[in-house]
Amino acid sequence: MGSVTEIALVVSLVILLAGILRYTFGRGPEGALPDENGDLGLLETVAVVPTREAADVLVAKLAREKVRVTLSHGADGWRLLAFPSDADDARVVLRAM
Repeated sequence: MGSVTEIALVVSLVILLAGILRYTFGRGPEGALPDENGDLGLLETVAVVPTREAADVLVAKLAREKVRVTLSHGADGWRLLAFPSDADDARVVLRAM
């Protein structure tokens, strides 16, 4: 068992390391911010609908066609977002509805 000084030193080093990691890699509560087109990082917006229910219907339709999308809620409604490799397929499926 270490002395009180050694234990205090280890605890303070762990706290310091946690603080450095949070400062370096932490993004804060806002998460990813959309660009001027509404896209989030690598994801592209393929549709925007006003309600969650409408978004769920479209997500289910795309899932049946094996097209992966995710949802994001913004001021203009619910966005369906897809990776660039899936975005064109998603748009084709949505146009066919």
